[in-house]
Amino acid sequence: MKNFNWVFFAGMALLGLLVLVFPKFWINLVVFVIGLGSIAYGIYNLVYTRRIFQDSMYETTILVKSIFSIVVGIISVFLPLFVADIMIRSMIYVLIVYLLLAAIIGFYSVTLLKNTEIDRKQYILENLCLVFVAVLLILVSPEKLGIFIVRVIGFAALVFGLFMLSVQFLFNKNVIDAEVVAVEESEASDTADSSEPTGDGE
Repeated sequence: MKNFNWVFFAGMALLGLLVLVFPKFWINLVVFVIGLGSIAYGIYNLVYTRRIFQDSMYETTILVKSIFSIVVGIISVFLPLFVADIMIRSMIYVLIVYLLLAAIIGFYSVTLLKNTEIDRKQYILENLCLVFVAVLLILVSPEKLGIFIVRVIGFAALVFGLFMLSVQFLFNKNVIDAEVVAVEESEASDTADSSEPTGDGE
């Protein structure tokens, strides 16, 4: 567990430094990751969510959402590989529109489950997450502001990672010092016990 903490916080500090130095790369990476997530989300809806309620309107709604997610996801994944940076930034706006529309469609599909015994909390949470990611993309979509926000996030991760590494170092140092003191006291106690007269010679 201790080793995991060291690796985790060191990784966080390193990641924060890389985000701080290369903000544009990480914005593009976010587009790529959201694209992959969109494909996976579309397939999940198509395979699982569409089948939880046998209703033509519900199934059609989820089908549209699934195809929409997969198409936008494929574009988001492959577009950055072939086009210039300006088109990648345009893709951010496409993702914002997609996330908001997917959330609207999702909330509508949740209303279709209202009179069923199906638990809707999971699907409400899914759509709230879509809105949350859309808001994050809206914040980073302006080039200068987006780079500034990403750098702030990177700086925060770097500082937090270094701070926690320092805490880990001081904690381990205190533990080692306490163990050394305990060993010394134990050795001193053993020495004192061995030097006491046993009374056999009286």
